[in-house]
Amino acid sequence: PEEEIAFLEKADARGRLTAIAADLERVQDRTRQGALLSEGMTVVLAGQPNVGKSSLLNALAGAELAIVTAVPGTTRDKIGQTIQIEGVPVHVIDTAGLRESQDEVERLGIARSWKEIDNADAVIFLHDLTRAGFADYEAGERAVQARLGDPARVLHVFNKSDASNTAAPAAGMRISALTGAGLAELRRALLERAGWHASPQGDVFIARTRHVQALRRTREHVAAAQALAARADAALDLLAEELRLAHHALGEITGRWSADALLGEIFGRFCIGK
Repeated sequence: PEEEIAFLEKADARGRLTAIAADLERVQDRTRQGALLSEGMTVVLAGQPNVGKSSLLNALAGAELAIVTAVPGTTRDKIGQTIQIEGVPVHVIDTAGLRESQDEVERLGIARSWKEIDNADAVIFLHDLTRAGFADYEAGERAVQARLGDPARVLHVFNKSDASNTAAPAAGMRISALTGAGLAELRRALLERAGWHASPQGDVFIARTRHVQALRRTREHVAAAQALAARADAALDLLAEELRLAHHALGEITGRWSADALLGEIFGRFCIGK
């Protein structure tokens, strides 16, 4: 229609888009929790040699899975174990100590470590409180930090609190893999980093990561449609295209049906609006 703004007002497009966005946000939250319950999260233990990564893996798993020695470079390949934290599967991976090495086998292990770090949902950057302040150690810390990438998924954990009085920085937490001090707090922090929170009604949707990603794209297109609808010179063709893309993203979850069938599936399965 020529009178696009009047048409948007008559159709209450802004109000309806706001309601849809709110529904999507609720569904996203429940689906994210369901994906965690279904697939869990992958956590990589990263840090320099001898900071206690293998000891931490053993402590979290409650079993002697990794060899622990005072010799740097003992771990040369990844060692993994799945643990449960509040019902959420957490896949913990111990990796080779990150440093410059001339040993070919250790270098291959370190390369694999970085690959695991890149693919992890969360990274525990393990620090050694007993070596804080030593020049070589601090230089290694800076080198690792520079390569870790997105800080939002990195949890700074300062180990060996039983052997040091050094305080952890405000952004980190103190633990002892040897005595178990701080491990309960670490487990809670991992769930928080993954975005997990227990639902009081238990109304989560068991989902896959691809479902979460499709819902995120849907929400992005709805947000773009909201922005277009709010403009004084709103273009209905652009707004309609954003809604089409949102519809397509939902179709990746529900299958490609007619609009009525798609809406019926969403309301019947996801309980939007209830």
